[in-house]
Amino acid sequence: MLTSRIPTIIFLAETKVRMAVRKAEANIERRAKAKSRVDEGTMRGGWQHQIMGPMEGVVFNLVAHTIYNEYGTVNMSAQPMLRPAVEETRDEFERDVRLAYI
Repeated sequence: MLTSRIPTIIFLAETKVRMAVRKAEANIERRAKAKSRVDEGTMRGGWQHQIMGPMEGVVFNLVAHTIYNEYGTVNMSAQPMLRPAVEETRDEFERDVRLAYI
């Protein structure tokens, strides 16, 4: 009798991709915190990540002045935190996803 390993392969690949997403969320949050300006520490402490679905998550900061630091204003140059954190995490995340299908 022949049995297919395809369902097992799919399950393992999906599990590895979910793990890669969770790892990327945590890494982006950690890197954004490290790049945050610290006056009172509220912006640095405001970084969080949240699971949105099996293979989806979001990294965010609800501290009101974070957006002005990230993108700058007419009176202040940008001090990006999130965008560089995403870029620093991208290669590792892509590698982890590729390895999920090997």
